[in-house]
Amino acid sequence: MSEITVIGGIKGNVVANAQEQLMAAQQNGGTISVSYGGTGRNIAENLGRLGAATAFVGAAGNDIVGRGAKLELEALGVDTSQLHLIEGQNTAMNISILDIVGDLEFGVENIDAYGLIDLEAIDQVLPMINNSEIVCVDGTLSEGVLTYLAETVEVPLFFDPHTEEDAKKVKEFIGSFHTIKPNRGEASAICGLDIFSEDQLMEAGKWFVDQGVKRVFITMSGGGVYYKEGMKEGILRPEQVLPFANEEGAGDAFSAAILDGTRKNMDIEAIAAYGMKAAAIALESKCAVNPLMSERRMQE
Repeated sequence: MSEITVIGGIKGNVVANAQEQLMAAQQNGGTISVSYGGTGRNIAENLGRLGAATAFVGAAGNDIVGRGAKLELEALGVDTSQLHLIEGQNTAMNISILDIVGDLEFGVENIDAYGLIDLEAIDQVLPMINNSEIVCVDGTLSEGVLTYLAETVEVPLFFDPHTEEDAKKVKEFIGSFHTIKPNRGEASAICGLDIFSEDQLMEAGKWFVDQGVKRVFITMSGGGVYYKEGMKEGILRPEQVLPFANEEGAGDAFSAAILDGTRKNMDIEAIAAYGMKAAAIALESKCAVNPLMSERRMQE
């Protein structure tokens, strides 16, 4: 039995960095990197590296990207028996072409595969889901699937919105989630409040708790995290802001730490600090998930 089940998106990332000024209609020199991503997949990989018994539920194409992503998670001990590789379907992919200073020049994305996680797929794994200690869902799931999970899952649900637009899917039933971890923009998209000051953070935190959410974490990029559980709340800020290689996976690492801290029965303040450590480790790597993530590295 897995302690944590993660249900969400998986995709391939191709990033091309130009070495010189980009010229249209011709080949441009540069470096190209290929990696696996997706909010749910990144959270599952972080959990695997932290040693948590984790299962991943998702859908991808039966192509080189989908098969490779599945093998990578399996090598970390993640249960991928419910990661379905669909014949004739492309795995979700994102291609980014960056200019000489690293800014996005062009991007192409195909995330049709996210829609393959439907109610039938959820029904097949519902017994496994309800045998977990906590279940993580991300905002790439359809509103129908998110609603169904909120109505049928019998164990605590954790929600990572993925994007501001995806966050809006759960606005009407946000109180069904035990724990949530939006950033400020995603939290604002759900509660409809501006969130810029500390007072506004606390106002938003109260709104979420009033809806029924038990634990609230609102991340603030380099500004730290606001946390609230019942009457206990606070803001944890980094001791110092260090140079970072990539901030793409910091939020996913934070979410993984919340889930890992929950299974370890940490209190909310300890989980907030644990999440900050995980995010700091993620920032050290150019990859979406730092391959050096581990329990030992967290302790260091």
